[in-house]
Amino acid sequence: MTLSNPKQYYSRFLKGHAGRLHFRAHSHHFWPDVSREAQIAYWDDCAMFSDKKWDRIFSETIPKTQNHIAKILGLKDARQIALAPNTHELSARLLSLFLGRKELKILTTSNEFHSWRRQFLRLIEIPGISIHQVDAAGFPRDKAVFLDTMRSELAKDYDLVFLSQVFFDSGAALTDGDMASLVAATPASTLFAVDGYHGFGAIPCNLSSLEGRIFYLGGGYKYGQGGEGIGFMVVPKGNWRPADTGWYAEFAQLSRPVGEEVGYPEDAMAFMGSTQDPSGFYRFNAVWDLFDSEGIDIPGIHGYVVGLQKTFLDNLPRTFVQDWSLTPLFDPALVWHGHFLTFEAPSWEIAEKCLQALSRNGILIDRRGARLRFGFGLYQDEADVIELCRRLRELARKS
Repeated sequence: MTLSNPKQYYSRFLKGHAGRLHFRAHSHHFWPDVSREAQIAYWDDCAMFSDKKWDRIFSETIPKTQNHIAKILGLKDARQIALAPNTHELSARLLSLFLGRKELKILTTSNEFHSWRRQFLRLIEIPGISIHQVDAAGFPRDKAVFLDTMRSELAKDYDLVFLSQVFFDSGAALTDGDMASLVAATPASTLFAVDGYHGFGAIPCNLSSLEGRIFYLGGGYKYGQGGEGIGFMVVPKGNWRPADTGWYAEFAQLSRPVGEEVGYPEDAMAFMGSTQDPSGFYRFNAVWDLFDSEGIDIPGIHGYVVGLQKTFLDNLPRTFVQDWSLTPLFDPALVWHGHFLTFEAPSWEIAEKCLQALSRNGILIDRRGARLRFGFGLYQDEADVIELCRRLRELARKS
């Protein structure tokens, strides 16, 4: 569908950022106003039910969150979605499946998000763990070379494969077909995990053909628009026994006598942890209940954002890019890309100077190393993008 005025849903965040142009949707997407009422509703439920709130959360709130996620990703079985405060907790639980092995071989890329990069660098220090990183720096310019290199490596005997759907430091994105081709090249005995955080809720994604084959991680902090505390992992069916486990995984058996055997449910609850603040699920549900009622879907959101990106590129002053020595890391045609556009500066010091100059002029973006990221979302409109380009033009004249 064509979205006419999605900014109307974000009045409180827009008021909080009056006078500033927030182009960090890839880092912290604004929350729709309905999320505030949802936060209050959670407090009211706590006051009404106290300890009994968990029955309500597990019987109503969590299933609704799972159903929304399943709909966004084209999944049939919402019960195969595990929830946690963040994706790192879930990824640690995934890695704990391998605890006790003498050897562990992992295939990943050189451009994964900080939490995974840091975790992998630490794991390499442990004897018996080997991690091969395929260089993804050239992915934005030559996806075919990257995919061919990955397929060549996948033929080898790895225990776990982990890569991003949308790379956080460029916005370059894998299509559903790209992911399917990589999974097809992977032995069935190898666990395949995808970091979908920058894709979920942004670019259209249908995992139905990969359901039961991959682990897919995402959350609500970015395009999920529910804020912190909403991490999820799509889990293939199986008799999973993660060594890192919490009481959520036996919620259905809490009333039974305590035994010595550690049991696990047969669905994604096997990867659930322990007590967390569930208010994020309330916020997330309220947002996607609203979008469902308004007929707002992922293709509509993606089409709207691509329109903003094209307006940006059509009006972007060349002097800003050329005089600041910035290199675009994307195809200007925007055939398939994430919801942020990345420019690379000659060094991180120059990138930081650019970032500070933009901030002084009310333009809020961010950087990762030497790369500057401009993010787009539903709380912006064409006028905001035109104003952004006007301010960039002024800055280029001053420099």
